[in-house]
Amino acid sequence: MNVANSGENSEMTGIPSPKYVILERREKVLKLITENKTEIEIAKGLSISHSTVCRDIKAIKKDCQNGIQSILEETLPYELEKSIQSMKLVIKECWKIQQDDSGKWTNKEKLNALKLIKDAESTRFEILMSGPVALKAKQMSQKVKELTEEENEIPKSFFTEPPPGGLYLNGRPVNSPGFSS
Repeated sequence: MNVANSGENSEMTGIPSPKYVILERREKVLKLITENKTEIEIAKGLSISHSTVCRDIKAIKKDCQNGIQSILEETLPYELEKSIQSMKLVIKECWKIQQDDSGKWTNKEKLNALKLIKDAESTRFEILMSGPVALKAKQMSQKVKELTEEENEIPKSFFTEPPPGGLYLNGRPVNSPGFSS
């Protein structure tokens, strides 16, 4: 959370914008959470209601989820690819050194190039193996999000199907022929 770019003050009045005030308060709430304060202690310390603290914590958690999701979807694949390409470049240059017959490189330097190739290949392999783990974490994160959303939805059948045993009004079934409104 960063209040620096949130339209800090209204340029005309010098009064902080509501968005800035909220973001600034949430930064304070987060700081107090990291100090192991309870919600009640945070509310008292900031002179705000307990429900406001709860809403701020919920918003902070949502911001954190969005941040992690962004890392998994945007940053991580880019960084993995960049690392893999860097390792390929190192390997390519080391092979040039190792195969150069011009006498420019000593046998020790050529052996060091081979060692570096081995290390770079190992690193590339580790990157490739860690990538799927991170992507699996992304998939799991998405599944948790879907499950959470499903829990918060009321099933359509709640509105379209009668409850088990039928509907009753004043002890009489609503769909019975003798029912009159």
